[in-house]
Amino acid sequence: MSLPSLAVRRPITTIMALLCVVIVAGIALTRMPLAFLPEVDAPFIGVEVPYPNSNPWQVEKEIAKPIEETLATLSGIKKLSSTSTADSARIFMQFDWGQDIDIIRMQVSEKVDQIKPSLPTGIGQVRIFSFNTNDIPVVQARISAENVDLSQNYELIEARMLNRLRRVPGVARVELNGVAPREVSIDLILDKVKEHNVDLGGLITRMQGASSNMVLGQVSDQGMRYSVRALGNFDSVEAFRNLPINDRGLRLSDIADIRYEEPPIEYGRRLDGKDAVALEVSKESTANTVDVVRAVMKVINEDIASDPMLQGISVFTWDDQGEQITNAAKGLTQSGFVGGLMAIVILFFFLRRFQSTAIVALSIPFSVIAACGVLYFMGKTLNVLSMMGLMLGVGMLVDNAIVVLESIDRTQRTEKDPKEAARIGAGAVAMAVVASTMTSLIVFLPLIIGGTTELTVWLGEVGIAICLALVCSLVSSLTLIPLMSAHFLKRKEPKPIRAMLWLEDQYVRILAWTLAHKVKMFFVIIGIAVLTALPFATKLVKTGMFTAQKNERLRIQYEFKDFSYKSKSEEVVKQVESLLWS
Repeated sequence: MSLPSLAVRRPITTIMALLCVVIVAGIALTRMPLAFLPEVDAPFIGVEVPYPNSNPWQVEKEIAKPIEETLATLSGIKKLSSTSTADSARIFMQFDWGQDIDIIRMQVSEKVDQIKPSLPTGIGQVRIFSFNTNDIPVVQARISAENVDLSQNYELIEARMLNRLRRVPGVARVELNGVAPREVSIDLILDKVKEHNVDLGGLITRMQGASSNMVLGQVSDQGMRYSVRALGNFDSVEAFRNLPINDRGLRLSDIADIRYEEPPIEYGRRLDGKDAVALEVSKESTANTVDVVRAVMKVINEDIASDPMLQGISVFTWDDQGEQITNAAKGLTQSGFVGGLMAIVILFFFLRRFQSTAIVALSIPFSVIAACGVLYFMGKTLNVLSMMGLMLGVGMLVDNAIVVLESIDRTQRTEKDPKEAARIGAGAVAMAVVASTMTSLIVFLPLIIGGTTELTVWLGEVGIAICLALVCSLVSSLTLIPLMSAHFLKRKEPKPIRAMLWLEDQYVRILAWTLAHKVKMFFVIIGIAVLTALPFATKLVKTGMFTAQKNERLRIQYEFKDFSYKSKSEEVVKQVESLLWS
């Protein structure tokens, strides 16, 4: 039994099935996570090797180049580069789109472990990192204060700002750039070390033992068993100063300068001509971006802004993904609504029957809601690209319904039983409708299963949304349209309209001329195709990704011919700021 026959002969079953689809998909739509972009792993992996208190040339020679030579043996590397500074080396690897980044990370980790024994002994913990769209901070802000050096107030910012933001549900990470917690710095005095003949290796071992925790075992007493641990830590700076070095009473303060202060920051942040601190909030991968951002902004605008201990400190939010998503969703929804409304108006103009127009119009919301439900169960998010695909497919959703309805209407002229007319009319064009939908799907299929490039990775979300909407419209045209037509579509000839008669007459004349002048029409079509492609071939129409995106920011990048200290770079930045403010 075909779908049209099932829909007509089993109306209750069909109605219940369609209602279940709409209800389940509607519930799924309300629970569907909102995101700015789909989850995508960028084909990029970086390796960072800390090596403090060195120089760029030494770091490049002893760390960057050996690691580059080892990583160059990996397959699929598109670009390999490195950056060496006085404190670290960073190696960047770019791969082709579509590769499994998790597997590549494992291979990179193995290569780094192989070369690690030949690297200098003073390197820090090697960090391997990659990039995913979920790593993009959902809120980026700047913290500034008038005549206050925030670099010395990390504890205040952490206690009154960071901890409040960390407690927001869905927040995964809150980072500060431009300020760091105070730490203990121990600078050994070389003359004192030589004078007292201090064994530096033994000193390091003694300090590590004094700051390590150790499980000593278990103690049983009167039937009770206790776990015993030795807790080694320094509870104050004086504990560092009084640390014994040897049995002669020598202490650490006798051979070193010990300070408890903020570490130097090798970069800076500015806001409105003043020093500032960068604040970045990242969400959990499964959290709803809009809900997280709204909760974060509520904490910033209410709790933090009204805190008396933070008077004089202002927070300027310059990037808000929640606002971008809601604006994009609002714009796309309005465009889709207007497009659907215009499609219904055009349908009514040609069909000239309210019943026919209402039956066809029902396929638009049904297809969109059902497609969103399938996206939810596929683990997708409702992002800008998927919403764009749904809105682009609105105009295509009524094509199948119009073909089926026209066939049913034509069959009603010879078949008196409306149910039989709906079954025969829909069945007569079922294969044609399926074939038409398949040809539309094939157009977007390369975006989904074709070769993986940067373009197809992003536009694949658009293709999936359009394809799902088209499949749902096919199902509705073969079930919903025959069902509604069998019970609500009455046989009634619409009154002729003079504009429609004139349009039909002009169409017949153009068609007759085309059939009578086939060769001329062939060259006319070729000419139109050439004129259409000419602006693109001559570069008169600029092409590129996201060329229509509105840009409200200006980025200025500074390049220095040689190594530049932070203080020197800050002077240049201040000069540029003064020119921009003037």
